[in-house]
Amino acid sequence: MRWLEKKRSHNDNSLVIIVREGEGTMELAEVKRSITTPVTKSEFMKQLKQLKIDDVDLLMVYANLDAFDYVIGGAQTVVEAIYELTGYHTTIVMPAHSLNQSCPTFFDETLPKKWKELMAKHMPAFDASLSPILSGEVSETFARMPQVYRSAHPVSSYLATGRKSDWFMSGHQLDSMFGDQSPLQKMYAQDAKVLCLGIDYRQLTALHLAEYYANCRPLKVHEAVINKAGDTKFVEFEDLAFDSECFNEIGLAYETSNQVSMCKIGNVECKLLDYRSLIDFATDYLKTN
Repeated sequence: MRWLEKKRSHNDNSLVIIVREGEGTMELAEVKRSITTPVTKSEFMKQLKQLKIDDVDLLMVYANLDAFDYVIGGAQTVVEAIYELTGYHTTIVMPAHSLNQSCPTFFDETLPKKWKELMAKHMPAFDASLSPILSGEVSETFARMPQVYRSAHPVSSYLATGRKSDWFMSGHQLDSMFGDQSPLQKMYAQDAKVLCLGIDYRQLTALHLAEYYANCRPLKVHEAVINKAGDTKFVEFEDLAFDSECFNEIGLAYETSNQVSMCKIGNVECKLLDYRSLIDFATDYLKTN
């Protein structure tokens, strides 16, 4: 995992930016020296044109900015490149998964157990306009674009803008995070394409839809804090016991028998997937394996 840390120098109060990689650290200057050219918006657009996303009516985007060495402008560059290339006519969807309101009694195992009852009682309810987005900087930036809708699920919400975006985000049931009536099921029915920018298949939560269709997972009790009739409520609900351990295996198997459009942006391999054929393949794979 990579993240940036800003510190002030004790000597001259100048700003020093450090990039942390797991347990080690290295200065941003070392990152700059390790790559030939930083990624620009024009380079992003040039490579994405190879995938022909400008011809896609419904595009689901999963992006991990940390996978890229250095993108000038960061998440804003990525979002603007996608918007400008699609001509603002494509319905764009991104994950906006949350955590704090989804399992308030155990979302952080380092917390003292005696806090759990207190947290369940005082955790604020999920709010589509306020609750944090834990799906990365690109999703966070996308959420600030005008006319972006967020579905109302406290765990597995999605974001959308464009034609019918309000319909795609509506009706997201508490006990169907990734299944029936969820944005994923609607996107499957509407023949969406999935753009993967620096992620592997284990990070592709859209694959969870196949677990419903394959009927291969037991039920599990989940928790959430929601707003119900104006009151904050701690609720329990049943949904699948999701497991993404085999998703990379499924993805690699899918690529051997299906045509997948690929390009490289910087040193990162990016893909455009047909969602319906991916879910159909994953469903059959889960049923037989």
